[in-house]
Amino acid sequence: MKGPVFLDEALEEYESAVVYYEMREPGLGTRVVRELEEALSLALEFPESCPPVQEVAATHLVRALLLRSFPLKVVYAAREGTLIVVAVFHGKRRPGYWTERIHRLQ
Repeated sequence: MKGPVFLDEALEEYESAVVYYEMREPGLGTRVVRELEEALSLALEFPESCPPVQEVAATHLVRALLLRSFPLKVVYAAREGTLIVVAVFHGKRRPGYWTERIHRLQ
């Protein structure tokens, strides 16, 4: 599995989260980066290990993972041997706002 490849919006969300946590406390942004990299490494190795998301039909094969220490959810899909990150967001806020991005995965 190659990647991860971020959709533009997902990359912006990820970068915003890193900046947000770093502003809250120096070093937290670095921890977010490290945890996301570790989580995505596991997803690259075992892409089907995370549960499918509830916001879209199971036929889209979109999955989500949560970071260990932060309330961040990462939505991803495996397409043609590449892990694509669809969204990175606070797990309790705005569920499903990213679903319009699914059409770009097909």
